[in-house]
Amino acid sequence: MIGHLQRMVWLSEEIHVGTHDLSSRWHESQLNPVDDEIAKLAFICDIRILDPGVVERVVAGDATVCGRTNDKAFQKLRKLVGLHYTLTNDSMAALGPEASRKILDQIRERLAKRFELGGDRT
Repeated sequence: MIGHLQRMVWLSEEIHVGTHDLSSRWHESQLNPVDDEIAKLAFICDIRILDPGVVERVVAGDATVCGRTNDKAFQKLRKLVGLHYTLTNDSMAALGPEASRKILDQIRERLAKRFELGGDRT
């Protein structure tokens, strides 16, 4: 009976870990394409999106943050930044702040290899 109970506890833990991993992958799959597009649009507009205060200016609609004028790209960027925040909040609610931070760090690291996003950490 004890062996059976231990096996049930182990299976329960495996299901929880597997479900958490699946949930983590799902949230990453939602954030990845949005953040890819944000990076592309920031590049088009010549915005160092990760520099301090820049994303707040984008959200506020301050197009003077752009190094190149492209109103259509800037407006799309604003909308996608809003979507990014919504997805991040959903991720934090489902996975917790640490798992969400890990996903976002991996995305930033991957994008930093392709784009100059700013936010240099020294």
